Amino acid sequence: MSLTSPSQRLPDPPEIDPSDDYESLAMDACQLLSETDARFIISGFGQPEWPVDVSYDLSSVIEQLPAAIDCLQQGRDARIDLYGQGVERCLLFAPAGVTVEIRCVSGTTWRPDPDVEVMPRVEVLKHLTDLASEFGAALRKAAPEVAALTPFARW
Repeated sequence: MSLTSPSQRLPDPPEIDPSDDYESLAMDACQLLSETDARFIISGFGQPEWPVDVSYDLSSVIEQLPAAIDCLQQGRDARIDLYGQGVERCLLFAPAGVTVEIRCVSGTTWRPDPDVEVMPRVEVLKHLTDLASEFGAALRKAAPEVAALTPFARW
């Protein structure tokens, strides 16, 4: 998973209520990024580029990202659901010592091949924390006022 930063700042980003809950902030931030040329990319499990978008699919990942990172840091199972119509996939992360087994479960006719990939846990955590950093950088470029909100300011 990766996010390419937009090439320029949004000329007039709408106001976002900082008192909103985390999920609402993530949805609003992804909606802002979808108005730029930022690109969200996921590949793996036999498909070089998944049919994902910034507005909906990135939002679903960003909403779940802190919990997934926290679980994996503690050596517990984690999951990230991509529930958007046409994607409908779930990534199940099962740490086992220094590795993580990542299983992709499809809710459509598409079938992952392979359906399991094994990576070093440190590498999986790096990918996920890099995505958080890329998200923060994209927000700082597109809408610095939004990037300054908690928790994005730490990313």
